[in-house]
Amino acid sequence: MHLHDLWLRIRALFLSRRMEEDLDEELRFHLEMESRKWETAGLEGRRAALLRFGGVDRVKEECRSARGTQLVESSLRDIKYALRAFRRTPVFVLTVTGTIALGLGLNAALFTLFDNFVLRPLPVRDPYSLYAFQWSDRAGQVHSLTWPEFEKFSQDNPAFSEIAAVYPSFARAEGRPLLGSLVTGNYFQMLGGVAALGRTLIPEDSAAPGREPVIVLSYAAWQNKFGGDPNIIGKKLVLHGYPLEVIGVAQEGFSGLDPAPLDYWVPITIAPRMEGGRNPFVNSDFGIVGKLKARISVSQAKAALLGWTSHVTADRPDSERAVGVILESRATAIRLSLKVLAVLSPLGFAVGLVLLLACANVANMMLARAMARQREIGIRLSLGAARARLIRQLLTESLLLALPAGLAGFLVSRMAIDAGLRIMYATLPPDMAQLLPPISLPPDIRVFAFMLAAAFASAFFFGLAPAIQATRADVMLAARGEFTSDVRPMRLRNTLVIVQITVCAMLLICAGVLIRGERAMRSFDVGFRTHGLIWIVPPEKARPRILERLRSDSAVQAIATTASVPLNGILPAVSISAGPGAKLSDAWYNHVSPEFFSLLDVPILEGRNFTSEEARSGAPVIIVSQLTANRLWPKGSAVGREVLIKHDARTNWGEPLPQYSTARVVGVTRNIISCSIPYGPDPPLVYFPATQGRLSLLLRVNGNTAAERLRLDKELSLLLGEDVEDIHTMDQAFALSVYMFRAGSWFGMLLGGLALLLTLSGIYGVLSYLVSQRTKEIGIRMALGASTGGVARLVLKQSGRLAAIGVTIGTLLALGLSRVMASHLVFIDTFDLMAYGGGVLMVAAASVAAAYFPARRAARIDPSTTLRYD
Repeated sequence: MHLHDLWLRIRALFLSRRMEEDLDEELRFHLEMESRKWETAGLEGRRAALLRFGGVDRVKEECRSARGTQLVESSLRDIKYALRAFRRTPVFVLTVTGTIALGLGLNAALFTLFDNFVLRPLPVRDPYSLYAFQWSDRAGQVHSLTWPEFEKFSQDNPAFSEIAAVYPSFARAEGRPLLGSLVTGNYFQMLGGVAALGRTLIPEDSAAPGREPVIVLSYAAWQNKFGGDPNIIGKKLVLHGYPLEVIGVAQEGFSGLDPAPLDYWVPITIAPRMEGGRNPFVNSDFGIVGKLKARISVSQAKAALLGWTSHVTADRPDSERAVGVILESRATAIRLSLKVLAVLSPLGFAVGLVLLLACANVANMMLARAMARQREIGIRLSLGAARARLIRQLLTESLLLALPAGLAGFLVSRMAIDAGLRIMYATLPPDMAQLLPPISLPPDIRVFAFMLAAAFASAFFFGLAPAIQATRADVMLAARGEFTSDVRPMRLRNTLVIVQITVCAMLLICAGVLIRGERAMRSFDVGFRTHGLIWIVPPEKARPRILERLRSDSAVQAIATTASVPLNGILPAVSISAGPGAKLSDAWYNHVSPEFFSLLDVPILEGRNFTSEEARSGAPVIIVSQLTANRLWPKGSAVGREVLIKHDARTNWGEPLPQYSTARVVGVTRNIISCSIPYGPDPPLVYFPATQGRLSLLLRVNGNTAAERLRLDKELSLLLGEDVEDIHTMDQAFALSVYMFRAGSWFGMLLGGLALLLTLSGIYGVLSYLVSQRTKEIGIRMALGASTGGVARLVLKQSGRLAAIGVTIGTLLALGLSRVMASHLVFIDTFDLMAYGGGVLMVAAASVAAAYFPARRAARIDPSTTLRYD
């Protein structure tokens, strides 16, 4: 295209009146010249000139077409026409906008979450060059590097220009729980993190173990947990009994590479003191993050790292050697993967169904509007209007409705996010709520692009079918409002309503299944008594003083120790065997004191408990769960049997196995839930007598458990001059264990309620349209003797037929979804009759309620008036 052509098109768009005036003037000039030519030949010049031109209007259209702007100009005319029509029907516009905005808003809210955590790059320097490095063995087990391996890797790694080691940490300071990370001194330098106050960590801070007892706070922690104290720099914070000097506050928005916002960072070399005396430098794995070298691809980096890890692990047994390398991008808080998509897809599917319901509802309204305009469109078709041109005009109207719906949907999404965050903070267990900083989910260009794309897609969905129906080529059929001789618009409207009822029934039944599962989870017997229990993680060096204080407290009934507190996560696993064919490769294990079972009311079903002497000496005895006993000795007693314990070179998170390789079973206990309630009953579990190490305290107390927790927390802090590392009630642990499932059931209830509301609207609209279209027929029926009850039944029958079809399909789909949920969540009952019955009854009741007013209106039709109805 030449610049001159481009200029002409720009003029045609923005100076259309001037262009039309120029065109009129030019045509007048040509007509005048042509007229003079024919007058010279002795003919009537004006008439001959017009015959030669073939009509001025036709020539004008050809000229306008030659400009190349006809599509834009006709679209502008369509927009003006649609806006004039919308001004005459404001209720219709508001209804369509509100309905679509509801569906778009929920989808935009979910996409905003997805964008903030999965798509948006972290606020660090060159985030797309950052990768986490791990390696895998022949069994598929994933490993990171130990500290000696990291030190070697930092000297001769073949793929990264910079590397840093990280290790998770948790602490309490001044009564506040804090999430943090132990990092190497180059962490901030590699990520480009700067300080808002003071300074960040530097390599010299981690040059030698314990060299600099310093800490850097996040901006959010400084503001929310330390009140924005301007004198925070230089202040001493005691974490795990170890005073650390605050040297800086990170810049606002910097949260490192962790999915959860962190509160602090400390040099990794003080890890033994921060971990309560446990030395993670001996056998623990560290997270390794590096910045890829320039001009090296991920595949090249994997090949180079595989060579390095193969060399490092060459002296290990064949099963423990490196056979693969894993590089995961750390550009975003959560890496986009199939697993993440699988977790989010149920939510996306659910909110997508709500948008589908909204679009079906609006499509019904658009179809009714198109039927009301059939005569207008039929006349246009009979006058020669192109069908494609009319479809384009109707779709333009749909797009004009979708744009304000998109804007309103954006506002709905912001309100939904704000309300969701408020509800989350209000309903979270208090112990968990303290860990979460204020969450901000600002939109960005991806959210706006999603809203625009979703709005256009919705407009196409709810506008296409009515546009096609209204512009059938057969003028006579269009005038009667039919697609063809055997398919009528009412069938399309009924189909849309059946889709709505199907989706509504499916969502309501699935929501009912979730609610019933949540109730079953809350009332589930976890195998021990949670009420009246408090668990404490004391500073290791202060354990004797704490035990002495607790034993003298009149509110404390009993005390037990355990390495892993029930309902607090997955336990480490060990391989044990009891002879040929009797082997468990993934049995969980825990270290407990003899008081553990009586304090939790876990009965010893067979045999006996540990003795105090066995606990002190670490005798080679074990207690097994009932499931373990049944797996290893299905036909005999487990008491007195011996098991072989396989020791692994790598321990699991500081929970070392006893030194002995053979142990005798002295008791069998009831099965309990050690991990979390949604995870379900434990796999085979083995208890070792607790001797030493980082053990938690379990207390049974009198009175109000929550009040006693606060009192003990305050008194122990005053006694020690520092905070205990962690203190919670078991009731809070129980509530936290079921919280995500409860939140899911609430979300299901919300979607089910919205689906029910949209379905009510859809059924009411279809039946109201049915009554208006059959007014004359109903009048004739009543004139011939039909009763008002019979006329009402005619309308109710239509509603019942639609509901029956939709409910049947929806129930079958819900059954399939319930089976999928039951395969992942142990408390889901695929064939929960209460959930299915409740969902079906709600849909049936909604169908009857939606049909009531149209049926009542039909029954009140006056035959004498109706017979004159046209």
